[in-house]
Amino acid sequence: MDLGIQIHLAKKWLEMDLTNFVNILGAWSRASGPLYRLLAQALRQAILEGDIPAGTRLPAERMLAEALAVSRNTVIAAYDVLQQESLIIRQHGSGTWVQALSQEQAANYRSTANGSLARSPLFEMLLHEPQDLIDLSTGVPGALDGLSLQAFTLQEDKLAALLSTPGYAPSGLPELRQAIAGYFVQMGLPTRPEQILVTSGAQQALSLAALLYVQRGDTVLIENPTFFGALDTFRALGARLIPLPMDGEGLRVDVLQRALGTCLPRLLYLTPTFHNPTGTLLSRARRRAIASLAREFAFPIIEDNAFADLCLTDEAPPPLASFASEEAILTLGSMNKLFWQGLRVGWIRASEALITRLSRLKIIADLGTGSLTQAIALQLLDHLAEVKALRQQQLRAQLQMVTELLGAYLPDWTWHTPSGGFFLWVRLPVGDASEFAQIALRFAVVITPGTVMSVDDLHHQYLRLPFLLPPETLSKGIQRLSQAWKVYSRLEPPFNEPAQAEYTH
Repeated sequence: MDLGIQIHLAKKWLEMDLTNFVNILGAWSRASGPLYRLLAQALRQAILEGDIPAGTRLPAERMLAEALAVSRNTVIAAYDVLQQESLIIRQHGSGTWVQALSQEQAANYRSTANGSLARSPLFEMLLHEPQDLIDLSTGVPGALDGLSLQAFTLQEDKLAALLSTPGYAPSGLPELRQAIAGYFVQMGLPTRPEQILVTSGAQQALSLAALLYVQRGDTVLIENPTFFGALDTFRALGARLIPLPMDGEGLRVDVLQRALGTCLPRLLYLTPTFHNPTGTLLSRARRRAIASLAREFAFPIIEDNAFADLCLTDEAPPPLASFASEEAILTLGSMNKLFWQGLRVGWIRASEALITRLSRLKIIADLGTGSLTQAIALQLLDHLAEVKALRQQQLRAQLQMVTELLGAYLPDWTWHTPSGGFFLWVRLPVGDASEFAQIALRFAVVITPGTVMSVDDLHHQYLRLPFLLPPETLSKGIQRLSQAWKVYSRLEPPFNEPAQAEYTH
């Protein structure tokens, strides 16, 4: 069948949704061998069985690579294999199309459908999902063992007092707003309760702050790498993201200055205190310089301080907002990372005028964070100093354990020692972390490749590892990663070495 007929058929056929296309491929990467061969095998099987019929236009290389979390070169190599087998046609400007099977191809498939293919490792992996999957992609810590359950239990008289009220406080319980304002005062940032909006976690705080400022097409300056939740938030609003490279001390002021010379941003988003994923701590001098640039060029800053209480080394400088006017900076925070992820209490600190506007957005979102949850959060803040000390001890012990495990099992991997937070930003000596993540799945480990946290796909050789999970989980997970790395490092890559990321250490 010639290309023109196939294109005609494809126009009659509804283009296959990318999600459905990926679902057809199934757990294609779980078997042994180079990824491009496994992908080619999965595509071949789907074509021969008719799941991807003749005349179907295959996804563009970059789109499929993103959907499968592999490099574009892997998809290109897989398509090359299928083209050599005359299963697909590729034509510049028209895309990649599935050819109709020849009689010989159909006969060959019928003779092997119940033979080697049914007994293949890929087929076995599709039938038998791993039962003991270890998730190293999030690193969410549990509640501290040293903290009494009474701290999470609302006393009877406080519960009775709360139940006697309407329980409706869109901006937050007055007592909690007062306590959070006091928290900022202790950090060196004078704050009034009216400058606080209580939110349902730091992610909602970021979403509300972004909604306040960003419209489709607006330019947002953002650290690179950065928290993937921030990338998703700004992309969902249609923002144009400009990546700002970092070094071992955080955002580079000279890079920010150059960016401001080429565009007028709607805002700057950054995490100056224990950055996610690198764990860097922005110095007082850089904070002052960035605040000065915000005044000079008149753009607001969203300062994400969700990890500010997770200090591994020296105490952090005051928040970035300490060096700027109230109107210039919105500071986000959360209790989840320090106390317990399930608490879902966060906040925004800003000028009273901005808090009024943000409160309106909060009412639209959920009418206010639950009062009972806020009351428990207020009670927990009485234990802040105790919990910070306990968590710091835990962080230091866990970091030492993980670095020793990596040194023993994966000595070629390197990382920047974080100043705080609970992640290691690890660099692989060779290869692509997205590709390696697929191999790691064969060994029942889920990891976060650097491309997920990258604005521009420059961090192929990096991955983010948590170190605040239970010790037995971390130990078993790193041993499995070691086994996966032995397999991956022996594979023949069908791609060139990825581009160097601009983040250095």
